Amino acid sequence: MSISAETSSLPDARSDWTWLRWWLTPAALIATLYGWAELVSTFIHPGSIGLNHIAPGTDWMVFYGAVRSALAGHLSLIMNGDDFTAYLNHDFADWLSVPLQFRPWFYPPSFLVLLLPFAPLGLVGSYVAFQLATGGFLAAALYKGGPDAAASRYLIAAVLISPAASNNMLDGQCAFLVAGLIVAGVRLIATRPVLAGAVLGLLSFKPQFFLLVPFALIALDQWRSLVAAAVSALVLALLSALIFGVDLWIWWVPQAIANLTSPDPKWVEYGRIWGHSVWACAVLLGLPPKVASLLQFAALLGSATATFIAFRSSLSTDKKLAVLLAGAVLAAPHSGPYDAVLLIIAVGLLLAGEAKALYRAPNRMHWLLGFGIWLVPLISPPAYVVAGRFAPLLTAALIGVLLSDLRSAKRPELDAVV
Repeated sequence: MSISAETSSLPDARSDWTWLRWWLTPAALIATLYGWAELVSTFIHPGSIGLNHIAPGTDWMVFYGAVRSALAGHLSLIMNGDDFTAYLNHDFADWLSVPLQFRPWFYPPSFLVLLLPFAPLGLVGSYVAFQLATGGFLAAALYKGGPDAAASRYLIAAVLISPAASNNMLDGQCAFLVAGLIVAGVRLIATRPVLAGAVLGLLSFKPQFFLLVPFALIALDQWRSLVAAAVSALVLALLSALIFGVDLWIWWVPQAIANLTSPDPKWVEYGRIWGHSVWACAVLLGLPPKVASLLQFAALLGSATATFIAFRSSLSTDKKLAVLLAGAVLAAPHSGPYDAVLLIIAVGLLLAGEAKALYRAPNRMHWLLGFGIWLVPLISPPAYVVAGRFAPLLTAALIGVLLSDLRSAKRPELDAVV
């Protein structure tokens, strides 16, 4: 039976696509326009639309300020959150509409190596260049290795216009880079496992998103990739020690442990509680911090288990990738609205796979779930917007949907990655 004949016999399919076209798509477009209006208005008059972000690229200001301080030999400045905040407020006063409250540097010193190429460009030039470079890298990663060129182009467009993307650009964050490394790494495993591991090892610059990578590689029995990832992370760390000295590492390692066990109250007040992590949302819903920490640990275990099951299974490469992207966000002890870029890619991979059968009605629940995730950056921060405190449930639901195929799947030939 031809597709046209089959489509004509399924009026419900046509009706459901009409619902998607005339109701859900316009709603998503309005949300997208709002996100970009917030970005543009922050350049003109911060706070006139949405949350007052003080200035564009305040997170990038931290990255840029840290690498410039390190190059100037002012390592002690990076190690003291109050002094570093004062430095940012002094040197970038003309860029800020009001002073920053508390913006410490909590990233591993290896991140400074990746920031080095942007240091000579000035604050604004480096801010723009970093977003363009990482956005282009993500687009290339999504396009190369995708099973369908046309679908990849649509996915790239959706990801780069999403509210998560505009939020990433607004804060000057690195979600494009994180997502690009995960996508490129997973898609390279089948053909170039050592290079894939090396790419995934670079995620160590933001370790909360590297947590699930070993589970994926072990599930695939990709030991060469796992070793390459460890070597890549080690080389990046050694480069940072050679360039900037070991003092930063001596300071950072116990600081990172302390931030998990007994975090700086200022960091909680001005940083962690403003994110979308399971911990932050649980605390904002009124649960004691210890209970919230247990829930965060459960999210890590659940995400690790889901990742291992997915990569051990016969799911397609893109669905395995989607599980890893969603699991990385759910497992992370700290994440922001910009990290929803990873979730948008995961949703896009899910829906693109379903849309291949054009004669089938779209799964309304899956599209509504995708729409909810599309809105996550706009129902942010959870500290202000109660609905944002339930964002982790959307991520957990997405992982459940991605794994649901395992219940009914036969055992076809293993995917090329396996």
